[in-house]
Amino acid sequence: MSDSHAGNWFASTQWSIVLVAREDSAGGRKALEQLCAAYRQPIYNYLRRRDYAPADAEDLTQSFFAYLLDSDFLERPDPAKGRFRGYLVGALCHFLSDHHAHTGAQKRGGDTQFIDCADLDAEREFAASDQAQLDPSEAYEKAWALTLLSRALRQLEQEQAAAGKARQFTILQPFLSSTPTRGDYEAAAAALGTSRTNVAVWVHRLNHRYAELVKFEVSSTVRSPDEIASEMQHLLQALRL
Repeated sequence: MSDSHAGNWFASTQWSIVLVAREDSAGGRKALEQLCAAYRQPIYNYLRRRDYAPADAEDLTQSFFAYLLDSDFLERPDPAKGRFRGYLVGALCHFLSDHHAHTGAQKRGGDTQFIDCADLDAEREFAASDQAQLDPSEAYEKAWALTLLSRALRQLEQEQAAAGKARQFTILQPFLSSTPTRGDYEAAAAALGTSRTNVAVWVHRLNHRYAELVKFEVSSTVRSPDEIASEMQHLLQALRL
């Protein structure tokens, strides 16, 4: 999606909804819930790299988001000053300081769990991406980038399935993350009963759409379209960690 189109769809993304919510904050709270649910993994990774045990990291992640949703966030005049990524880790540090000052107090949010953990395995995801040399902040940034890419890829998969191309996507998906070697396109063509040329065209289109979806995911976590390019650059840097 070109930059010229950004303004057309940016206004409806989650972070912008949160930022404009004031007196009538129902829409902003819903958007904040969606963002929190989407980006819980980076928070979990940050806590694990700070040497919290898996159970403690999971409990603190849930407690943190309950705290965030129950705070006066939506009433603050300028709650973010930029990107949701930066706001979230800043709020976490504040929460941890407060949490340790009141250790033993009742868990914030009570039994509230606005995130459905049934389909999530935060520790498995952490183990898959963890690198011992990363400090907590770096682990957070890398998990943020991987989460964003995963969300975009999942959306692409759903689109392909809706178009009746689920099998085609399954075979071609590896080419979205790695350069094909000699014979790979031919093997994919044979599996799909088509030509190598068609495979090359399909992969090109998938890559283009994937890039659009990544950009859309980025847009939902920044304050204005002007910040998308720099956040995309930050995403690439985080993936190199």
